[in-house]
Amino acid sequence: MMLSSELTRQVYWSPAGGLLPWVHMSSYFWLVVALFICFWGIYRRIKIWKMGRQEICFDKPLLRLNLFIKNVLGQARVLRKRTQRGMEPKSLWAAIMHGTIFYGFMALVFGTTIVALKEYGIVDLYRGWFYAFVKIICQLGGFALVIGLGMGVFRRSRKPTEFHHGLDYSVMYILLVLLAVQGFVIQGLRLAVEPSAQDKSFAFFGIVFSYLFPKNMNIASADFLYSGLWYFHMLTTMAFVALIPYTRFFHIFTATLNLVTARLEPTVRLATMNFDNSDVDYFGAKTTQDFTWKDRLSFDSCTECRRCTDVCPANAVDKPLDPRQVILKLRDSMSVEAQLMQKEGKISEQAQLYESNKITHDEIWACTNCGGCVHECPVGINQLRTIMDLRRYQTLTLGEVPSSAGKAIENIKQYGNPWGLSSSDRLKWAEGLDIPIITSESPEVEYLYYVGCAGAYDSHNQKVARSVVQILKSCGVDFAVMGKAEKCNGEAVKRLGDEYSFSEIARSNVEHLSKLKFKKIVTHCPHCYSVFKHDYQDYGGVYEVYHHTQLLSALHQSGKLKLPNAVEKEVTFHDPCFLGRHNGEYEAPRQLLEAIAGLRLYEMEKSKESSSCCGMGGGNMWYESEGGSKKIVENRLSHVAATGAKTLVTGCSFCLINFKSAFAQVKETENLEIIDIAQAVSQALGDSKMV
Repeated sequence: MMLSSELTRQVYWSPAGGLLPWVHMSSYFWLVVALFICFWGIYRRIKIWKMGRQEICFDKPLLRLNLFIKNVLGQARVLRKRTQRGMEPKSLWAAIMHGTIFYGFMALVFGTTIVALKEYGIVDLYRGWFYAFVKIICQLGGFALVIGLGMGVFRRSRKPTEFHHGLDYSVMYILLVLLAVQGFVIQGLRLAVEPSAQDKSFAFFGIVFSYLFPKNMNIASADFLYSGLWYFHMLTTMAFVALIPYTRFFHIFTATLNLVTARLEPTVRLATMNFDNSDVDYFGAKTTQDFTWKDRLSFDSCTECRRCTDVCPANAVDKPLDPRQVILKLRDSMSVEAQLMQKEGKISEQAQLYESNKITHDEIWACTNCGGCVHECPVGINQLRTIMDLRRYQTLTLGEVPSSAGKAIENIKQYGNPWGLSSSDRLKWAEGLDIPIITSESPEVEYLYYVGCAGAYDSHNQKVARSVVQILKSCGVDFAVMGKAEKCNGEAVKRLGDEYSFSEIARSNVEHLSKLKFKKIVTHCPHCYSVFKHDYQDYGGVYEVYHHTQLLSALHQSGKLKLPNAVEKEVTFHDPCFLGRHNGEYEAPRQLLEAIAGLRLYEMEKSKESSSCCGMGGGNMWYESEGGSKKIVENRLSHVAATGAKTLVTGCSFCLINFKSAFAQVKETENLEIIDIAQAVSQALGDSKMV
């Protein structure tokens, strides 16, 4: 149908020819009132955020513009399948619900903006084909908003214990429904009065609502009713705007700002600490003021959606950690601190997180640093960094470290490995392999193979190290190891919160590595890989680092690594957290497994970015966290059993140790074979001595 360029309508239409001037002019008064109340609420929260430490998060504007387009306008983090608790497949319910609410609401905002541009004489787009487009968009948007809100109410009613539905939610849901429905009702009345309106064919929901009104209404009655409905709609809009900062709908503002000011470094990197300031009385987060303004903004951004809790491996086995509750307790404590500062002018013991028992020892030490919560959070909260700041306070200031973890730290500092074994035994795993040892006098090699403590001392990982060495030799790779001079890189020390000791270990290792001539580092341990790749940069150690799966995959693709033998196995692959989620490497291990003839790979329901942790990260390798109905590794083994695979393949030293120690305790996996991916490659090479 050809649209007339005059297709439009009067902005302040009414059955009598136009709203009375006082009716629409008074809306400006209510707008000023609503904006004042709204901005005052926002200002109060900003003041509270600024009570935290400084942090730069407004740099690199082009990157942040991209974040705004992707994560705010595109809702990339929200419109993802939601990872479920247990073995249930991912759900799209939450994505559809939030998508319809967000885009429905934005459609109405878009339509209102176009009308305002015309009314204030800025630009008149409200005519012709664009008028029809705006009309259709607003119709669909209002309908989507109502559907999305209905889905939200239904979802919360089905899970009353998981979601707190307070009065503020009820009020804002009602206001949003009213906004959408009122628009349809007002439009319906207009079409009832003007049944031949030129835009009738584009107001399909308005047509439906027009049947609510008698066709023979007199003009005076219709005008009175229309003016009343319009005024009520305007007041509803102003009430919604005014209440935003005082309800959980404040995340419209906070989540947007939190996503745009996202830290641009990898989430696995922790905040640096300054130990040279003699004026500092303690280290770590004692109160919420010890967090940065960015952290405090993120506390206010929490939508209480529970996604972080649902993917937490510790919470899944009933350990005391609930990532959502940690953030919410910090949010509430932040408000209490602000009130105390206002009344007393200082932070009292009441605001101290541990001393007042707001945050408990056991919940912080249950964290495995898997990063599932960070990946899953739709509003960009970094729960991991927050928990680690709390753990640092316990370790560095209170000295409340689990005893076995404290022993591991001391062993690393004194003996160079967490078991406290002699450095003279560090190369025993390599007996008979004729491995080149790199020293400060050695010629440059392409790869320094950092074996790691587990590879040197643990019997299972010694086999992995031997496999890696013989594979590299068979491919003609130029490499060397440090031998007895190799020491622990301190990853466990860092993850246990002892940043001071880690800084000493890192500086010592960087100094030693600077004397060696190599181009790249390769390691079979994701924890070693991650700490060399990210954390050593703070101490001058900038290296090109590879996980062994990355190097072996590249060797195979180049034709240097040939896999002639078929390996008849049904396998599943466990994605290590510090290789996959923290460093984004999911494909290299799978490329290797798919290259092995005869090998059949069965993916777990929770794999790749939604992989569930084995429980050994975050220093948990060196202590047993309190509580829980079962061990985290047993829960992961149930995922393995569900695939029907007879062999579990992983690419992590800690995962291998953990699965080896627990598989026989779970009935469904008591006959499970557990190997590293290097051992699978070795079998395809045909050298039985490697495995």
